[in-house]
Parts: sequence; C-alpha cells; structure tokens
Amino acid sequence: MWWMKKKSPVNGNSVVSPRDPSGERPGCFMIGADYYVPDHVVSSAEIERRAGLSKLGLREGTLEAGTGIKTRRFAAPDEHPSTLATTAAQRLLDRLGMDKSDVGALLFAANTLDEIEPITAMRVHESLGLRKDVFVADVRDACNSALKAMILASGLIRSGMVPNVLVAVGERLHDGIFLDVQSKGELMTRYLSGLTLGDAGAAVMLSAQRTSRCYEVVHQSWEVDSSKRDLAKIEGGGTRWLSDPSKFYFISNAKKLCQVALEKLPAMIRKATGELGWDISSTGVIPHQVSKGVITKIAKISGIPFKNLMITLDRFGNTGAATIPMALALAFENGFATTFRRILLVGGAAGFSGAVLALEFSSILDCLSSQLEQFSERFQQAAQPSEASLSAALQN
Repeated sequence: MWWMKKKSPVNGNSVVSPRDPSGERPGCFMIGADYYVPDHVVSSAEIERRAGLSKLGLREGTLEAGTGIKTRRFAAPDEHPSTLATTAAQRLLDRLGMDKSDVGALLFAANTLDEIEPITAMRVHESLGLRKDVFVADVRDACNSALKAMILASGLIRSGMVPNVLVAVGERLHDGIFLDVQSKGELMTRYLSGLTLGDAGAAVMLSAQRTSRCYEVVHQSWEVDSSKRDLAKIEGGGTRWLSDPSKFYFISNAKKLCQVALEKLPAMIRKATGELGWDISSTGVIPHQVSKGVITKIAKISGIPFKNLMITLDRFGNTGAATIPMALALAFENGFATTFRRILLVGGAAGFSGAVLALEFSSILDCLSSQLEQFSERFQQAAQPSEASLSAALQN
C-alpha cells in the first residue's frame, strides 16, 4: 500500500500523517471507545476520614476543594485489571456490532496488572475469546500507557500488519493508596496524589477502515525526561523491592511533578497545533486528570478555553491510564465529540513522560466529497490544452 512506500513527515519525535496524492490517506481511524466503572462509589470526604486528615489540622472538605474530586470508584475484591478491561472491551465490541474475529491485535495498557507473568493481555484475550493468531502485548508507561498503545496501534495499522487494534485498559489503583499519613509534609511530598486515585476500565478501537462517523489519527508526539522518574513511583514488585509491603503504595511529590507538567505539556500542545495549523480556541482537549488546579493552569498557559476541556475528574478521580480513553468514550455520549471536529489527547505521566495524539473528525461522506473535488480538479487540468500543444496549433 502507499504508506508502505512513503514515509510520514517526521519532525523530531512527532509524526504528522500524510495524504496520498490520489486523495486517499494511509489512515488510522479511531472508530469507537467505551468504558466501565465499578459500582462502589467513594467520596473524598470518606477518603479524608480514612486517611485521618483531620488529625493533621486540615478542615473537612479540603481534599475535594484542593483537587476538584467529589467521588471515585473502587473495584470489588473480585474485579481486577483484566476483568475491568474485558468488560469495557466487550461493551465496545457490542456497541460497534463488530465480530471478535475482526480484531487483529490486542494491546492491554495500564499501570496495574493481574500478575507479573504472563502478561495481563492474555487474560483479556481468553475472556473475549479472540483468535489465536491475534497479536497480543502489554504496554506500560504509567498514566500514558493507553496513549502510547494508541500510537503503537497506529503504526501496526499504517504498516499494513493488522486492520484493527483493540486497546484495552484496566486500572485497579485503589490498592496503592496510602492512608496512614503522619504529617502535612508527608502528605504533600509523598501521598496526596495517591488520595486522588480511582478504578476503571476503558477500551478504544482503531482501524484501517473509516466508518460513517469516526476520528482520524493525524498527529502523534511524545517527550521523555527520565531524570524526573523519582517524582512519582510504586517501588514494589520489581527486583529492587520484590516483597517489601511498604513499597507497594503510590508515592509522589505532587508539587514538583505538577511543575514539570506545566513546563512540558503546554509546549507540546503548542507544537502539535502549530504543525497541524489548528486554532486551539476551536479545538477540544481531553487531558490526563490529576487535579482541577493543574488542568486549569495547563489550559491557561496553552490558551485553551475551559469549555473546550473534557473533564471527568470530579466523578471518577484519577483513573490512571483509563482516564483519557474513558473521557473519550464519555465525549461521544455527552456531545463533546460532536461539538469539536478536532480533538487533542494530552497525557502526562510519571517518568516524566508526555504524549499528544490529535484526532480529526472524518466520515465517509467527507471522504467522497474530497475525492470528487480532487477528481474534478484533475479532470479540468486534463481538459486544458498544454502550452506545447497550443504553440503547435498556432504554427499550423
């Protein structure tokens, strides 16, 4: 196919999808998204009580006021990353009316996992009953896991390796919340971000074929600053801290990590919109969501009107890698996706890792209209006599 012969324009670590001269794009289309949240609702007031924040001299309601989070969901004991992801993925397949045999690749993308080995994607694959020749892998980049999986999915599709990629996310994060906070200093430099966590599953389907209404992946970019990797982490589970129970909690220096996000993400947003020629004032933005304050500051620096943001933080908290695909699914439900023909997915994660993926509304009707317009232009050019033929005619 054409995109196997032509390279996409690459500028450093960003890729803008090209157009085929015939009018056909070597496209990758986001054709659907869905989500699942557990039934158990936990309020910020309850988290305050569990963490004993009043004994630190904090007033009731401080957590909700400081983060913008009213509630989050906690998974039941029998709900795990694989089951959360499977439920969301099955809902998506049902919504699309898509046969499971059409799935060419399954990428499980999350912070959390059922076990170290085998990969969690295997459980999702078995539960969904996918074909045995499906490409299966886990993708992990903290809260950017889903965005990175979508970038990899785009590559699989554009290379012609598979026609459809299912990205499935399952985040059971509440196990990593530390609730025995001893001081305000400890809260701010280690455990505040953990108090924002919630559980969720989400799924996104990317395809080589456009549908009647879908979004095309038109830009992908990423940036890493590994010198900031100690600002947010769960140390347990790896070989450095194999079995120490105190190392299995999420710790983060919230203030310093947010400062890095404010330095990195607005610049990435400006670069993406500049390369695409998009007006940020008319672009929808779905960001990763840790606190309302951080989102608001990034939006202000980037020139994004607050009404252009798709916010889920207040109802679901920080659901890790599930945040952006779940917000994308909700954007289809509440009309956000129909309001904005252009949407930026903006992720920031521990590491520090930043990623931006741009989606532009696409439909079969738009494609046919574009093809007709380009055919008309070529027909008119072919119908016009060339300069050489005109000269020969005059001489005769």
